[in-house]
Amino acid sequence: MESYQKLFAGDLNSGKVTLKNDGILALSGRTITKSLFCGALTEVPDTNKPTSRLALYDPTGRLVVGYHTANTGISSVLKETSLPTFVLCTAGIRCAAGECIPILETLVPVSRTIRDTFVLAAADDLISHIEQANIEPEQKQQLVAMAEKALATVLTETPAPEETATAAPEPVVDATVTAAVVAEIRTMGDERKTVELAALIAALECKGITPDTTRAALKTLIEEGDCYQPKPHLIRLF
Repeated sequence: MESYQKLFAGDLNSGKVTLKNDGILALSGRTITKSLFCGALTEVPDTNKPTSRLALYDPTGRLVVGYHTANTGISSVLKETSLPTFVLCTAGIRCAAGECIPILETLVPVSRTIRDTFVLAAADDLISHIEQANIEPEQKQQLVAMAEKALATVLTETPAPEETATAAPEPVVDATVTAAVVAEIRTMGDERKTVELAALIAALECKGITPDTTRAALKTLIEEGDCYQPKPHLIRLF
């Protein structure tokens, strides 16, 4: 039985149609016939046609998906859910008239936390594939940039506290701090230059760098493409 592959919109949109197998050869080199995708749904078209399309958005782009309006599970969700919302969906690739698009099988509204968890998992899958596959340098660079862009939204977009008596000063992050963080990751990390986030924070605190400053430095390093989070509790250098 084929498994559903976690995907970013940019990877699928940059791929090539493979009409013979009802699939898409993604930019990452993976042949996609079944996909798992999470994105923002902002609008539902008003239609009486047997099939319709939706636009879903993730940090890497816009993914157009089709669905059968007779699918009561999907149609009821679309009617009852307030927009905008994040949705998690499964889809099978279907090809016709020279075009291949994902056709929804299921669609479920999800929280921001679930969306972020999906981004982390999809980025981990993509980076693991890149590390093992024979991919051209230019394509690899595109895919790494894609993963970085998606991961940056997880780390930087955090909800504000409900009550703040006095705003705490922003931690100061300079080249000295980021260099210390990178050096500590290299010292503590395994052969894949990966370290537990909690252990890293604790080790740097012993050296006088506060947890907030460490997190701010990691945010900067991720935005600049020096490291990423393959999972919520891990930090890995590129």
